[in-house]
Amino acid sequence: MENVLVPFDESKSARRAIQYVIDRAQLFAGQKLHIINVQDEVKVFGDCLTQSMIDEMHESAIAYSSEFTASAAAMLEGTGLRFETHELIGDAPSEIAKAVKEYDCHLVVMGTRGMSKLGNLLMGSVATRVIHEVDVPVLLVK
Repeated sequence: MENVLVPFDESKSARRAIQYVIDRAQLFAGQKLHIINVQDEVKVFGDCLTQSMIDEMHESAIAYSSEFTASAAAMLEGTGLRFETHELIGDAPSEIAKAVKEYDCHLVVMGTRGMSKLGNLLMGSVATRVIHEVDVPVLLVK
């Protein structure tokens, strides 16, 4: 069975990527979709937080991430496509690249523009970085 990674951040572009897969369900039949959402690592400055506070922020970020993956799962319900959802924390392009390897994915299907407009201006889009960091084809959905 082949695996397909679909990063999802609730943006219009990410929703179109999920819809692309749904509209071409025959092409993805027999494959497993790995729907992921990556939240930024909590940035802590100084020593003002205890480990339990940091752990609580981490759990909150995972819970927030699960809201995104639940939205993607709702789109996929009833399509007959097999999928799993995963919530991750870290640098999105790096985590996507790790997930490609961990889930043995042969393809990444993702939107071209995510939720972070400022980040795109400062350091290039997540999609651009993913293209350079993964060793598998990346299908970008506009």
